[in-house]
Amino acid sequence: DFPFVCDFMPEVNEIKKLPINHKFSVAILVDASSKDRTGVEIYADEIIRIDHHIGGEFESIYDIVDDFSPSTAAVVTYVLRNWDENLIDEKIATALYAGLITDTDSFRCNNTTDKTFEIAEFLVKKGANPHHISRMLFERNKVNVLKLLTKTLSTLELYHNDQIAVLTVFKDFLNETNTKEEATEGFVNFARSIDTVKVAVLMIQREDLKTWRISIRGKGEVDVQRIARKFGGGGHKDAAGCRVVGNYEELKSKLIEAIAESIDKLEKI
Repeated sequence: DFPFVCDFMPEVNEIKKLPINHKFSVAILVDASSKDRTGVEIYADEIIRIDHHIGGEFESIYDIVDDFSPSTAAVVTYVLRNWDENLIDEKIATALYAGLITDTDSFRCNNTTDKTFEIAEFLVKKGANPHHISRMLFERNKVNVLKLLTKTLSTLELYHNDQIAVLTVFKDFLNETNTKEEATEGFVNFARSIDTVKVAVLMIQREDLKTWRISIRGKGEVDVQRIARKFGGGGHKDAAGCRVVGNYEELKSKLIEAIAESIDKLEKI
């Protein structure tokens, strides 16, 4: 299922789910450097990967990867522009612009450069409407999502001289507010916005109650990607994540310890 905020995207209703055991000649993986990011096991003779994350567990015939790019949407834009920029019409420009602003947190992340704005300018000239896209993506909160946010903010905990903030979404929260995990998108940024906080964490309890999806966000000082890698995840310097099976309190304690260690190393420099 795709998030409801994407329902305005051109031809989104044309997306089809195929049987898991369907055999493909070629699979194109976009911004999905590991199997668990796809949601299903990949069955394909050949794989083409387009990404802005280095690494991945797939043996691809082609890797179009640029880890300096602000988003995979930017990589796709680059590929299409060099192939034939006339292929990019208003519909494609809309989708690519949406990918660009979501992955750069509306141009606020440290991966935003002059090239990012050049890509944005190009996509706007191709028909993307910044006002409409931003409103559709960021200004359509539902009441039950705000209720979920209220419950989540009530779990706020600060550690290490208020430099680490932790928010938790328990499975009961989703049940009580009739929401899905996708509704938590952006919640971690509320914790990151606290002035003293250097690293923010959002822990989301999965369906089996034992697995936790963890989002880690920084402000340019601590490399949160390194922290996520310690728990089997990855990402970028300011935005990373992982999925871990374990006891909530023990896992939270290990996360805080790893983050505090990274903060302390910075302070010694």
